[in-house]
Amino acid sequence: MPPPVSAESHQPATGGNRSFSKFRFRGTTAVSGINCPASMNHKNLGQWRVMAAVVLLQLASQPARSAPQGSQPADVVQKLYREVVTRHPLGVPYGPAKAAIWPLLSKRLIRAFEIRNACDRDWDRKHPYNKDHPVKAPGFYEDGLFSGGDERGYVNGAAVGSTKAQADGSYLVYVKLWSYFDGGDLSQRTGKLYRWRVAARVTSEDGRFVVDDILGFKGVFDYDKSVYMSRMLTSGCRGTHSTSD
Repeated sequence: MPPPVSAESHQPATGGNRSFSKFRFRGTTAVSGINCPASMNHKNLGQWRVMAAVVLLQLASQPARSAPQGSQPADVVQKLYREVVTRHPLGVPYGPAKAAIWPLLSKRLIRAFEIRNACDRDWDRKHPYNKDHPVKAPGFYEDGLFSGGDERGYVNGAAVGSTKAQADGSYLVYVKLWSYFDGGDLSQRTGKLYRWRVAARVTSEDGRFVVDDILGFKGVFDYDKSVYMSRMLTSGCRGTHSTSD
């Protein structure tokens, strides 16, 4: 199990795509990209070619590992929650938090964040600010989209747990989170620690692992069932257009 985010050491697994090269033995001669003994006659040469072709086809038919070399799905999750614990992003990340977190996310999840931002801007255009009748904008400005709603938005610690491969080729990496529920205000800290779990969905994209979504279990995002964060982002929106009053 990887250490908590405060720890710096992490040993990645090794591995990579199988690569094939020519066979080279002493006393051989290359023929049509395949090496064979130099003393072989034409009849045996033909048999050699057939045998070599069969061996190469068998090797090529073995499934190659698609995972990035020297990396595990948990590695990118460890990096993500190190930033979450350090920067405490609320809502869609912006500024320094965005600069740190964006490279760890999939293109799909980044696009989902961009659409949510556009939807919120559309609501702002439809509801100009009125100091006499202020209206609270919908959205997730007070929620931790990587950790949970309300008090769960401010995380004091995280530990990456087990990884489970999924049928679609993705991975679910389980993360234990904890918080004092004080929003970072030490004067409000009672010493009681609250713990809960989420799971990061990890996929391989452009030769590297990226976080594609966050699965909040029942109650984490104030739903009475487990829900993926990217689905929650569509609440009150039809694409980039706000449907909230």
